Amino acid sequence: MQLARISRMKHMKSLVLVLLSLWFCLCPAEAHPSGPTPVWAYDFNHAAIKDGVLTARFGPALVLGGQPLPEVAGMAGLRFHALKQPHRPKPETEWKKFLPVREFTIAAWCSVDVPKKYGAVYSSIEDNAGAERGFALGYDESRFTVSLATKGADDGDGLMTILRAAKPWKAGQLHQVVATYDGAILTLYMDGEVVGTSEVQSGDILMPPDPRFVVGGYWDRDENFPHDGRLVNLRMYDSCAKAEWVTHDLEHAEEWRRQTPDAPPPVEPRIIVQPYLQWITQTSATIRWETNFPCTGEVRWGESEKTENAALESEPRVYHEIKLTDLEPEMLYFYKTLSRAEGSAVVSSASGTLFETAVSTLQTASKEDKPFGFVVLSDTQWQPKVAGSLATAAWELRPNFVVIAGDLVDAGNSKKQWTEDFFGALKPLVERVPFYPVLGNHDQDARFYYDYMSLPDPEYYYTFRYGNTQFFMLDTNRDVRPGTEQYLWLEKTLAASDARWKICVHHQPPFSSDDDYGNDWKRPIRRATLGDIKSKPLVDLYDRYKVDIVWCGHVHSYERTWPIRNGKPVEKDGTLYMITGGAGGPIERPGPYRPGFQRHLKSDHHFCYVTVHGGELEIQAYDLAGRMFDSTQLQKSAQSK
Repeated sequence: MQLARISRMKHMKSLVLVLLSLWFCLCPAEAHPSGPTPVWAYDFNHAAIKDGVLTARFGPALVLGGQPLPEVAGMAGLRFHALKQPHRPKPETEWKKFLPVREFTIAAWCSVDVPKKYGAVYSSIEDNAGAERGFALGYDESRFTVSLATKGADDGDGLMTILRAAKPWKAGQLHQVVATYDGAILTLYMDGEVVGTSEVQSGDILMPPDPRFVVGGYWDRDENFPHDGRLVNLRMYDSCAKAEWVTHDLEHAEEWRRQTPDAPPPVEPRIIVQPYLQWITQTSATIRWETNFPCTGEVRWGESEKTENAALESEPRVYHEIKLTDLEPEMLYFYKTLSRAEGSAVVSSASGTLFETAVSTLQTASKEDKPFGFVVLSDTQWQPKVAGSLATAAWELRPNFVVIAGDLVDAGNSKKQWTEDFFGALKPLVERVPFYPVLGNHDQDARFYYDYMSLPDPEYYYTFRYGNTQFFMLDTNRDVRPGTEQYLWLEKTLAASDARWKICVHHQPPFSSDDDYGNDWKRPIRRATLGDIKSKPLVDLYDRYKVDIVWCGHVHSYERTWPIRNGKPVEKDGTLYMITGGAGGPIERPGPYRPGFQRHLKSDHHFCYVTVHGGELEIQAYDLAGRMFDSTQLQKSAQSK
């Protein structure tokens, strides 16, 4: 009897082991070979969906951001396209308990249909310029990525490492992508192969103040880029998997590796943003444009309309950027761009069509001792017809470049406002001369600003020099009080400058008679701020380092002050404060009080044209009808430091 019981127990044990072995083979997504349970795990199939909610294998259910495309026989997973938002856990109040603290493994089987500069299949992230926290498993225009910010690499407001795969993914093809972190080493795998490692990050994950996670999208408080492609499964572990686990996961999903790639969603290929210029020096020029399909862009250029030279990108992308080098100073060059729709990432009746732009021109920067001219405008938001008219009029004056003092668009997170309103309106100008912007409050520090600009890091503040003039570009939406990052940078950079003319540019004006600041004049005038309080701390630096001009926008009108020093108008050795905010926003009116610093006002759409020749700097202001309504001239007899 006892022997029979022992025999039955051995038989049951063998049966359990067989079943477990089958379970690991059939369900490679569930756990490590050594057995840890995922923090959460999702298998994407139609049977798991009820009333728009996907049941989780582990962890919280997912509220889908939209309906998947119809099921196709023999195809694993669910395919999503053109969602308005990614998939979010339910209930949302329990986000924190499903996030790892230090080590992690994120594993997915997925495909990418639409390349994005910032795409993701999972994200728990906050990325706003210099403030970077959290982590994500994602992709860009051609490679898978893993992003991570940790406490060990924290620079004060978070520092993100974006580890990019050494090999490209194939559009529509299911790939295994795995990211691991053991507290010191970040590793990225694609199809079982290590495609990237980094040791920049260390220690616990630096999470956003309000941690959350989403599946199938790159999403934080001001960015929303849902995933277009197929999701088969996605799992998160709070431990770091070994390479053997990745191999195990790959070997038991051969049927997914052999799956025929999805045909890309039908998109009629087109150029979204026509070519425009960025960051031109005496010997180089950067040309950018955007297509809605990934391709290897090309610039044809030369000293005549024949454009006999060619420069190509190294890999396909949608945000195109080509830098021409070894150019001659003050030389006129001709250029055009070529973008071929090969059909590799889109299906279209126009597959194979060559998109060739019209020939345009660019001029390299002037030598330091030569005269030059530039245009200043701001607040192009709201009315692209106004901005377009001003851009056309500005080009007629043949400036060397354009300075834009913020509020390029009305809502920074609206891609349409960038592609159609801003670039569409300013095309007559920015296709021929580079523009140097700063952020305004309406730009919202949005990702699109950084997508479209080619400026020195961190891009929200920087400096550039043209001829004998140095420009100091700032973001006064951020804190600029003494001791802050920008204040210290500006102090150091101004102190080191040997430029004859020094011009600072930011959005909010320290001095203004407009009623945009709480209608100051409606209360006792003694309490009026008469300008933006947040930007006023910079005035001390402007006085100390003898800044010549501070150019601002924000107020939708024109204002020029007397020279100001120590907060008061002076006859000489002061700083001129200019508000040039009339390039598109609805016009504003000044209050009824005239402060002592005020010299000239104009409530109308306008731009400024500036010429510099040695120690002479002249400013002219033009309205929408092309009439010059104000001008002034500054003289400087010697170098100033």
